[in-house]
Amino acid sequence: MNSRSTCRLRRLTAAFVAIGLSILTLPAAEETPSAAETPEENRSMPPPPSSFLRPGETVVLRLSYGLITNAGETRFETIPIEDPAGPRIRVVVSTTSKGIVETFYPLRNNSESLIDAANARPLLIKTEGKEGSRTTSQTTVFDYEKGIVEHTDHVRPKRSGTAQLPEFPVFDLMVTMMQARTWNMLAGEKRTVVCSFADEFYTLEVTALEETQVKTPAGKFNAVVLEPKQVGELKGFFKKGGAMKFYISRGKRPQIVRLDMKTKAGTIVAALAEEHFADESAAEKP
Repeated sequence: MNSRSTCRLRRLTAAFVAIGLSILTLPAAEETPSAAETPEENRSMPPPPSSFLRPGETVVLRLSYGLITNAGETRFETIPIEDPAGPRIRVVVSTTSKGIVETFYPLRNNSESLIDAANARPLLIKTEGKEGSRTTSQTTVFDYEKGIVEHTDHVRPKRSGTAQLPEFPVFDLMVTMMQARTWNMLAGEKRTVVCSFADEFYTLEVTALEETQVKTPAGKFNAVVLEPKQVGELKGFFKKGGAMKFYISRGKRPQIVRLDMKTKAGTIVAALAEEHFADESAAEKP
């Protein structure tokens, strides 16, 4: 293979990886069913925010793709905020490319959710990023007085819109899977939950596949493997053959210790590299 072909292969590989990494902070579906299309019995109410959001927590996942062992990292942080309207929790999820991916196809994606700490209701979701030459900038506001969610796409205004709010708190994909840390699911069990993206909502069925041991840069963990699948007509990532598996550790402080994202170009693995807590003495050692 000559140098020109090698360069093209590297660029193509980097592009595939970057697109896969963007899934962590961009939606799992481009178009989704509305909340009105979701059967009432399939909806899962979240636990109180104190049980699934851990103020002061920082988690870093190292991203790899085949022989590319350091393609980037995803970091999510939970930050307590004092607001005149009441206590708030800010959840920040950021994904950054590194190495060859950064060289040929730089990626930056940041998603920020503002949640009412008293009742777990989402108040605001902001997403900004750059994937190669493509930029994103979106704001979603949950207006409970009017009973609507208002989504504004600052780059592509035609994608802006409004929708009726569901009757219960609904989160984006990553916050939903942070919530899954408290479910304590056993192999064979299933659970359905509604996720949000922009001014739309879609249903996921989460299945506990098996118990396994996971080796990560942060250590070895006993974990349950959860697989979320979109219910109904497949859209976006799922329609293109995409699949995800979340590995949730067992113990006093369950954690997302690994995330597998299957795409047509291959599987991207996000493995736990670091975790920090407001009270470091409470952290459970692997």
